Amino acid sequence: MEEVKKEQIGIVVDDGTVEVPITNLTGKQVGVFYFRPTDINILKRYNDVVEKIGDVAEPLVNANINTDGKGEDAESIEIVEQAEKRLYELMDYLFDGNYAEAFFGSMNPYSPIGGRFYAEVALEAVGNYISDKFNTELKNVSDRMKKHTHGYRTGKHKKGKQ
Repeated sequence: MEEVKKEQIGIVVDDGTVEVPITNLTGKQVGVFYFRPTDINILKRYNDVVEKIGDVAEPLVNANINTDGKGEDAESIEIVEQAEKRLYELMDYLFDGNYAEAFFGSMNPYSPIGGRFYAEVALEAVGNYISDKFNTELKNVSDRMKKHTHGYRTGKHKKGKQ
């Protein structure tokens, strides 16, 4: 592949975007997506999604759903399709992009997994991932700030390095 010169692509900024493979418990990759796990706005979006996810799934109580997460009759099919659409919109909002397919391309979001919907399991995994990344980044920022302010905190600013 030909290398792209920086002057051809403009300004390049590290915005924290990472490529995250999505794997199942057997280690098989079921999807991949790109997002910014340490974007402070993702915390707000995540909390918004968690708050709304119950409302999205609530109509499913009235649907007859088979084991692959699909409706068994015309009315149930419509209920499931509308719930899927709303869920996909929420996931796209969460990641600020079109990432619902990365999670649900190989499995229906309303497939049952251990008494919960697959969408809930996936969302919980994302929350844990975001939390871990945020904690790591915040620790790095704190360590960096301590290093640079050590001399001022101890009164030895002439010998500020630890």
